[in-house]
Amino acid sequence: MDVLEAIRSFRPCLQFQIRPIPPEKLKAVLSAARLAPSQRNLQPWRFVVVQDDELKRVLAQASNQGKILAQAPAVIVAFAVEEDIPITIGGYISAYPLDVALSIGHLQLAAIAEGLGTTWIVEFNEEKVRSVLHVPEGIHPLAVIPIGFPAEAGNGGKTPSEGRKSPDEIIAYNEYPW
Repeated sequence: MDVLEAIRSFRPCLQFQIRPIPPEKLKAVLSAARLAPSQRNLQPWRFVVVQDDELKRVLAQASNQGKILAQAPAVIVAFAVEEDIPITIGGYISAYPLDVALSIGHLQLAAIAEGLGTTWIVEFNEEKVRSVLHVPEGIHPLAVIPIGFPAEAGNGGKTPSEGRKSPDEIIAYNEYPW
């Protein structure tokens, strides 16, 4: 599957099959995240893969979407390492959330190519995630990503083009016209 096909076919996966993810598929997905570009190649991300059922159950209590987390064969928590990226965007916002987001995008596209589904959960209690995974200060959880084989083809989600703005609404050339 090429990258454009993966982009076109991505849908958030909210239900998963019970079967475990083969280690080689999980490794391929994590390797894709690792290869994402970052500011000055500082790679301010870390990933914790949670496969233990009891730990997933406790982690699920940190989010109002916890049912999805508890039922997924694995959950990947993406972290930003604050000290790894002193760079700011435009002089006003740290670049690390952008860099970590890009690595998550790579992870999700690789998951599609491997026949896996994911969704990106950002609504969680940071302190609960920190406590469950023993996260030190200066490390920020940015996303909790359930991953596994989708329960059904398409997983009931909208096609990527549904609800999207037209190119004319989001693309301009040479000036900002809106």
